[in-house]
Amino acid sequence: MLCFVGEDMYKPLMLLGLLAERPMYGQQIREVIELHHDAFSQFIKKPTMYYHLDRLVSEGLLEVRSEVVEAPGPGLAYQDVALREREVYYLTDAGRQRFAFLLREALQSYEPGPSVIDAAIFFLDQLAPQEAVSLLQARRERLIRERAQVTEQIAAMGEQDRAHLIVNDHTCTSLDAEIGWLERTIARLSLPRTVRPEL
Repeated sequence: MLCFVGEDMYKPLMLLGLLAERPMYGQQIREVIELHHDAFSQFIKKPTMYYHLDRLVSEGLLEVRSEVVEAPGPGLAYQDVALREREVYYLTDAGRQRFAFLLREALQSYEPGPSVIDAAIFFLDQLAPQEAVSLLQARRERLIRERAQVTEQIAAMGEQDRAHLIVNDHTCTSLDAEIGWLERTIARLSLPRTVRPEL
């Protein structure tokens, strides 16, 4: 039995969850992710999606059936919808159980532990202070741009369902917290080493 933990958990959780709603072929899954779960679309690209679908099939969590369905054509023929043979993914009973487990585990768990930035902070003294501050300022600017982009995407969506409201709130809150941490860290690094600001 495969155990998905931490960052790897969201990919099988998303795929199993989508297939718990209805059986789909690969392109349908990808389109649902792009249209309705856009926060994940850049992290679950087509090759990654098929890799995880294959793993879930090999674990007996999904079953693949070759079926004739209405589907768009490949490439430039995408607008040409016709009956085509596709491999349709179905959730098995074991897959339904795994989805329920992953869903409950994800909702109640918190994965403490260091991140890449935490590891890098320990080695800030390897850089000149000005370079360290400059790099963190660049990170801060990227996050500010990301926050603005998320805000624009939310505005463009118009009215959102409850799930999207909650996901977007979590994303914005996390970005705001990271930006705030970076601002405090940059301020600390800008002080002489002998000055210890209060936390």
